[in-house]
Amino acid sequence: MRPLGETSLGIGLRPELADALCNGPVAAPLDFLELAPENWMAMGGRKRDQLDRIADRYPLVAHGLSLSIGDTEPLDIDFVSDLRRFLDDYAIDVFSDHLCLARDATGYLYDLLPSPRRAANIDYLAARIGQVQAIIGRRLILENISYYHRYDDQMAEGEFIAEVAHRSGCGLLLDINNAYVNGRNHGEDPLAFMRNLPSDAFAYYHIAGHLVCDDGLILDTHGTPVADEVVRLGQAVWAQHGPRPLLLERDNFVPTLDALVDEATTVHRAIKMGSCHDATA
Repeated sequence: MRPLGETSLGIGLRPELADALCNGPVAAPLDFLELAPENWMAMGGRKRDQLDRIADRYPLVAHGLSLSIGDTEPLDIDFVSDLRRFLDDYAIDVFSDHLCLARDATGYLYDLLPSPRRAANIDYLAARIGQVQAIIGRRLILENISYYHRYDDQMAEGEFIAEVAHRSGCGLLLDINNAYVNGRNHGEDPLAFMRNLPSDAFAYYHIAGHLVCDDGLILDTHGTPVADEVVRLGQAVWAQHGPRPLLLERDNFVPTLDALVDEATTVHRAIKMGSCHDATA
């Protein structure tokens, strides 16, 4: 994989975009694509051929959905081993998933739920992260999720995530929209959250759109353009932690490739230009 620069720009590899990415002109503003490995690992035929062709045109990073690092079930070693082979086959150096739980004893929940942010859980998480990193032969990168439930007697999110990264050696994927959504929904300051995080752990950033409901609740939908408030938070993130590769997520109501690239380019430019200003402004 060609290494990503600190100002690289990417979008998610969605099925709706695969034909255009395979057969159309290479989208010059794009430096990389992000795929969900679960959607490609067991595929053959036309879909695997598409991925082979796309991988020849764009560097790939992988963003998983089902590691469930924060649950209490045994790690799925077979899955993690299969993941290692897939990452090796496509020379994917960057693999991320979510700091969350997504399983219980009955199986997958098809949702990402927050892990309780308690000091007693940090060593448990660090040990599981170490297991995964040993198998995949790469640093595991973990993303802050959007959440709608809070447990009692928790550590501050930024403090908890920073300590998990310190004890495990994992990297971090900062989702700027998730930080904004959580701040608005729970009456917290997303700037204070992100200031607690260690800059040297960040591998890259996510940014996305959200939906504001009639009752004021914000849903992290990845189905709308990025809000101006999230762009401004992205500017503060760059001013505080420095530039990193930026990925625009769009999972619902996916526009054409050209339209998505235009939006990603506009957001990227706005964040780079605005990050010259004071992050506390």
